[in-house]
Amino acid sequence: MENKLYITRRKDLMDHAGDTEITLQEWTTFVANDPDMRLEHYTTVTLPDGSEYRYPSPGKAIWLCRQPGEFTTREIVFDYVDGNIVINDPDPSTLKKIRHIAFKLNTRVFKETPKDTGYILEEQPVLIPRFGFQNMTAPFKKVMLAVWHQLHHLAFSFFRNSPEKLVNDPKKKLKDQ
Repeated sequence: MENKLYITRRKDLMDHAGDTEITLQEWTTFVANDPDMRLEHYTTVTLPDGSEYRYPSPGKAIWLCRQPGEFTTREIVFDYVDGNIVINDPDPSTLKKIRHIAFKLNTRVFKETPKDTGYILEEQPVLIPRFGFQNMTAPFKKVMLAVWHQLHHLAFSFFRNSPEKLVNDPKKKLKDQ
């Protein structure tokens, strides 16, 4: 049985709105920058008589899957079809690559699964970070700013020769000498 995975920006694969597609330019740029992938822009099919037929397939990419400790590489096909990337029968190492691509392109992954009445599509989880480094440090910055502010006022209250002095006045907290 053939399993298909789709890398897409669409919320539903049947939604054909043009603004949510992965563009061919975006996909080819990603593949060109990945050292383990190459573009092939054509598909070759072996006919029953043994001859080969080649037809154009813009955006078709090959991933050279190298397993640790092995000298051979496997070629995994990533087809670009109507703004989606389609992968047939992925294994666990290919699933990692699919999740990596989905993360880099800010997309989601759908899996075609058989049910009682034909094939349906269900979304597969992809690791998408919810916090960047700056977002994670923002609460600490606020706390450190408040602590520094309190220490600053505490220092002024201890030194009599300071230009400002902390005074217990309900209307104004700081007064000049």
